[in-house]
Amino acid sequence: MKPMGRVTRCLTCVAAALVFVAAGCRTPGRMAVTPGELAKAYAVEWESTAPTSDRRTLHQVNDPRILAALLRYVKGARPSDPPGEQHLVAVNLLFHLPGGRKTQHRYVFDDLDIEKPGYVELAEGWFQVPGQFNIVLFGLAGYAEASGHIDREDEALLGKYGWTLAFRINTWTVTLPAEFRHRPGEYPEVLYWAYNNELNRDASLDLTPWLGRSVEVRLYKVAEPLPEFMHPRREAGRAVIVRHEGRIVGAWLDAGRHWGFACSLAGRRFEEVTGKTWDEWIPALIDPQDPLERELSRLSPEDLIRMYYAAVDRGDYARAHACESRKSLVTSLFANMDNRFLYNAGFRDYEVAGLANITSARVIAIQRQERFEENLRQYYPPGTRIYEVRVDLQVKEPVTFESGPQTRFVTLRRETPATGWRIEGIGTGP
Repeated sequence: MKPMGRVTRCLTCVAAALVFVAAGCRTPGRMAVTPGELAKAYAVEWESTAPTSDRRTLHQVNDPRILAALLRYVKGARPSDPPGEQHLVAVNLLFHLPGGRKTQHRYVFDDLDIEKPGYVELAEGWFQVPGQFNIVLFGLAGYAEASGHIDREDEALLGKYGWTLAFRINTWTVTLPAEFRHRPGEYPEVLYWAYNNELNRDASLDLTPWLGRSVEVRLYKVAEPLPEFMHPRREAGRAVIVRHEGRIVGAWLDAGRHWGFACSLAGRRFEEVTGKTWDEWIPALIDPQDPLERELSRLSPEDLIRMYYAAVDRGDYARAHACESRKSLVTSLFANMDNRFLYNAGFRDYEVAGLANITSARVIAIQRQERFEENLRQYYPPGTRIYEVRVDLQVKEPVTFESGPQTRFVTLRRETPATGWRIEGIGTGP
């Protein structure tokens, strides 16, 4: 499984950078202080402007434990030449020091790679700050309810693998799936747990004995960037700790919103841990004797496409999702999710632009596009088929398209030899 592409990540970076546009005109000037003195601050604040408005938001960090996690990197700042200007974004940081003193300093960082070192301007010149400072700072802006309460046992486990817990994001109770088996049309929650349990085993832990039971989940922000293979989302790392009756039974790293799968605590990717690709691993989670699996396995790609749109037409979203591959379904776990959690609570079919916006769907024509399969084969896994589908879609509201005949390009692959074709993607272009 791969993280978001570069184009998507760059858009995210631009939005994040805009959030940190410097304001702070009302703050005091710059004092002659050392990095060590700044590290003694009892509060740090800055203002930001939202990407879509001029509204400014004040951010302040005064939780002693979170502040300590942030300022340890300021203390480690080293003298540096002036930073270059390419991709750099500035923010004014206001440090509240003992004795009622306040001092404001310009801080700059690379908005395309925030895991790289940043630079703070002091009276003596520029100082380079480790990239972990950026990761924690961005994390604090994104997690308004961050808590400095970090369990020592959790901290020790992550520390053994070289990870630093900056703050706690959330804690809640979850009931694990009864088994690692996914049935066609179901929300892919079980795939989240099964996938991450493979990463979990890399830390000699296993969720299997606790399936069907309630567990406590603790979600932390980590200060270090994720491994290089997670580029360009290395700064998004979070630690997931799962406990049953106080005992740690699960631990891995995720990447939050957009694409949550990341790596084991040892920094190893899924394929390294399992020795398998997604396609080689997923059959173990599928029952080929399931009645709906057997029905779908007998369909040609064209018939599967017709079944999908027929299900959409009558509002049978479970059957529509059953026509999709598990690899496609897992994208629904993380798309635009609330980043305080591990994954979305369910399919988002009932959003305004979702399947529920379609009142009727009638397939007009289906044509395989072998020329696209040949020309684009470097972008698709082997065995992918591409179909141009002409379909009449009627909608309640014209959100992303208006009612009437539409052209869609549908990509399909055989999910497993036993279960046949599944839809991997539907778009307006091949």
